[in-house]
Amino acid sequence: MRFFLFTLMVALLCSASASAREQLNLHLAFSSRTPLYGTLATRLVAEVSERSGGQLRLRPHEPGAMVPRFSYLDAVAQGSVDAAWGTPAVLSGRAPEAALFTGVPFGLDPAAHLAWVRDGAGRPLYDSLYKRFGVVGLPCASVGPDGLAWLQAPLDEAAPFRGLRVRAFGLPARILDALGAGSAIGFGADLVVGLGTGAFDAAEASVPAADVAFGLHKVAPIYLYPSPIQPTTLLDLVINGERWHRLSADARATLMEACSATAEFADATNLEANAAALRSIVEARVAVSAPSDATVAALRGAWMAVRSLEGASSDRFTAVMRAYPAEQN
Repeated sequence: MRFFLFTLMVALLCSASASAREQLNLHLAFSSRTPLYGTLATRLVAEVSERSGGQLRLRPHEPGAMVPRFSYLDAVAQGSVDAAWGTPAVLSGRAPEAALFTGVPFGLDPAAHLAWVRDGAGRPLYDSLYKRFGVVGLPCASVGPDGLAWLQAPLDEAAPFRGLRVRAFGLPARILDALGAGSAIGFGADLVVGLGTGAFDAAEASVPAADVAFGLHKVAPIYLYPSPIQPTTLLDLVINGERWHRLSADARATLMEACSATAEFADATNLEANAAALRSIVEARVAVSAPSDATVAALRGAWMAVRSLEGASSDRFTAVMRAYPAEQN
């Protein structure tokens, strides 16, 4: 009888312990091996586990394992995926203002942009964006700046990017298209092959650390850095709305604290990783330079045209720009 009671107590304690644990399946829009974009997701996973004492876990899934790389919002909203690590710009086709939360052309640096979204005037608008899609967003890191372009030949200063087939994404794609480029999306190995074989003439890809990991410095002889049209890229965690509200208050606090810790880690790592990558690019005998004044002026003019067009068709886009720091507008 005593053995039976002891066994029952152990079973009940184990059951209670198991029921206290929470696990969220986490889609990754970027491979966990991709410097900064993916490795910061790995950092977040570790922060959540450590801060919760293992009671809350994020189970990461590589791009494509559950849903396509950037097509995760509907899956998270419907609950077929608990959460995702990505960037707001994936929604820009359905909500033009979403790209502004990823980064504003000629805007703030990574730390200042994250502060604006997470703690400043951008937060109510960011929350409102995701609420419309049935998810909750947590800004977790900001990295950058991107490089402006990997090139096979120097730009025509009189008409930069005109007629070039360029890999670009989000607002940079819109800006380069306004200059006469033909933009398309490519990522990772596909981008390297495209640039190496001539399918792309140029690529506005990502931060130097990720670009070097992809091998872009091996297939393009010219690199323009930094990019005034992508000074930062915000990375965030989005969670199914109902799933978020079912989490305990402690679990929700853990996720927010883990995001803040990941942001602090990213702030230092971003600078170190990109500086090291730039040294590798120079050592590979790539011609590295800042974009010329003429190119920057053309980009600024194109951005103002895109901004005017988007503002005329989207009140929400205009509202986000109005909330952006005045000195950057």
